[in-house]
Amino acid sequence: MTHDVVSAYEGRCRLLMRLAYPPRFREFRGAELLGTLLDLAEPGQRGPGVRESFDLVRAGLMLRLREHPPPWRWLLYRVFGVRLPSRHRWWARDDIRGRFFVERYVSVVMLFWVVFLVRVEPGLPYWAGLAMMCCTYLMARLSRNGLRRRWLAGHEFHPDGTSYRHFDGDTRPAS
Repeated sequence: MTHDVVSAYEGRCRLLMRLAYPPRFREFRGAELLGTLLDLAEPGQRGPGVRESFDLVRAGLMLRLREHPPPWRWLLYRVFGVRLPSRHRWWARDDIRGRFFVERYVSVVMLFWVVFLVRVEPGLPYWAGLAMMCCTYLMARLSRNGLRRRWLAGHEFHPDGTSYRHFDGDTRPAS
């Protein structure tokens, strides 16, 4: 295969992997998976076929679902910052270090508080709830680095994402 064809094939594989697999998997196993995909490519092929693409995305999404905490633990984690059990801490690390962490956090917290306020104070004017949402978002957005550091430390990770200790079921050594 020519260099352009390999680059196009590799780029499409990387895109599918980025969409399907969590960052931690790509960090530790991405090169291995990409190498396997490149080995399986037919000469002149510009991207993985429909079947390979479907299998790649399906496997990545199944991995994400398997590692996701149960809904009640997720809700406690998202709204109150409760530490997840060790089997879900790497999921939490990926979530906290993710692109829209602050937005995910604030949206669930705001929804929780809006539902709470409507139940407690049904006559509350809409603008008061809106002002509270805006203030919550601005405070979280302005303190996002501290928020990330605090949540990472709560799950026993350094700010760079390396772990303090070896977690149960973890195959990687602690740093």
